[in-house]
Amino acid sequence: MKKLQERFDEKWELDPQSGCWVWTSSLGNKGYGEFWIYGRHQLAHRISWMLHKGSIPTHNSYHGMCVLHKCDNPPCVNPDHLFLGTHLDNTRDRDKKGRQPSKLNPRQVLAIRDDPRMKKDIAADYSVSRTLISMIKNRKRWGWL
Repeated sequence: MKKLQERFDEKWELDPQSGCWVWTSSLGNKGYGEFWIYGRHQLAHRISWMLHKGSIPTHNSYHGMCVLHKCDNPPCVNPDHLFLGTHLDNTRDRDKKGRQPSKLNPRQVLAIRDDPRMKKDIAADYSVSRTLISMIKNRKRWGWL
């Protein structure tokens, strides 16, 4: 039976231009590599971190610490392109890199937090969902503001 490192190393190829180790095996619906281990699919970049840098510390967020990409390339598993962060760090990194542009700007978010009206009315004014309005008011979105 092949060692874990050997199995892992068979599933990526070097992109000489970017230095990314591009995952060549199965990809999930968001483009991240998947690696079959411990009886289920795991995210390949998290396995890469563990193989090359050690365990991923626990954290009080839902999934613990996140393994983020400096290169912003989801199938990359190069440990030199990875870093640890919280879920909030991951969200900030995503927003800073413009991967999920927001319909709202900081001034609008602050106005939403102070708006005493019903969520459905606020949502209609900004053309967003009531769920997003609730998350903004509860600081689950834009919490750093």
